[in-house]
Amino acid sequence: MLTIEQYIPIVKFLGEALGNNYEIALHDLTKPENSIVAIANGELSGRSVGGPVTDFVLKVLKKGNIEHRPYLCNYHAKDNKGHVSLSSSFFIHDEKNKTIGVLCINHNISPYLTARKFLSDEIIHDETDNDHFFTTGDTTHNGSPSGSLNIFENFQGTVGDVIETLINSALEKYPVAPERLSLEERISIIQELNDNGLFLLKGGIPALAASLDVSEPTVYRYLSKIKKESE
Repeated sequence: MLTIEQYIPIVKFLGEALGNNYEIALHDLTKPENSIVAIANGELSGRSVGGPVTDFVLKVLKKGNIEHRPYLCNYHAKDNKGHVSLSSSFFIHDEKNKTIGVLCINHNISPYLTARKFLSDEIIHDETDNDHFFTTGDTTHNGSPSGSLNIFENFQGTVGDVIETLINSALEKYPVAPERLSLEERISIIQELNDNGLFLLKGGIPALAASLDVSEPTVYRYLSKIKKESE
């Protein structure tokens, strides 16, 4: 029987073989609140064994698989230190083809982006705005910072950080206070967060209720409505 633990030696091997600018993380999707079971060069993002899933991995867990692909390569991710990584994920499946784990390789490309900004500012004098490569704030609702660099994943140190990132990403497209949101807007937000796997995490519903300024039973009621409509 295939187990996630069988991949742990590969994590250490890849970390040493690729070098200090590569973070290797192994996620066990059966325990999303502390999914990281092995990590090499975790000092890059500040994560360690026992850390939570990312927003990207939550989507994998929610959907079971992404377009039935065995892996995804070369998408951008960002940690809360502001480091940008070029990331790739290999999905681990059990005998029934259910996604049970993810092996991630995250290459810290921030030094190259710094060099590119220096060349642009001091030598090439490119007029385009490169500041988006160094933003540490939230991304826009479609995963993109203020510029053209698409961020598909955010590395967070705690479950609370993951929950906050997901909720803020869903809310920021509405330029009004939460209490002024219409019923349709609230349901749309909950639909998006359900699709993104927020409610797979303990604490997701009370955190969203507080952010929307509604009661937890209200969130459950909206969720029930969404599930009935989808059926």
